Amino acid sequence: MLQWMRVTDFVLRLSHRPGELARLCTQMREADVEITGMWGPVLGRASVGFHVIAQNPDQFRAFACDAEMPITESTAFLINDISGGGSFVARLDSIAGAGINIESIQSLTIDGSLSAVIWVNESDESRLIEVLS
Repeated sequence: MLQWMRVTDFVLRLSHRPGELARLCTQMREADVEITGMWGPVLGRASVGFHVIAQNPDQFRAFACDAEMPITESTAFLINDISGGGSFVARLDSIAGAGINIESIQSLTIDGSLSAVIWVNESDESRLIEVLS
């Protein structure tokens, strides 16, 4: 079974010093900011930096504003394949068949359940939603 949702990908800059990630996580915990995922740094995208997918985008925006932390935002799509039966690969074929280019992907499989975050060109988002639905 494949589940998906549109998410907001927040990109922020972290200094390359020991403790910066721990400081960010402490600040988010103190502000009760829950996250779905985080990774970085990621090179080769328009907004290079540390990525955060927050469970509540408005709350994360307020947190970043209060912390005077500059952020950029983009739309991404979180896809979960809990079947372990290859439905994700079939969906990738459908996306390609619709002429949609996946510009970037981050994925992880735990206990046979794959989760992936994908980015497409903004002009392809509505067609991607049709393919995923």
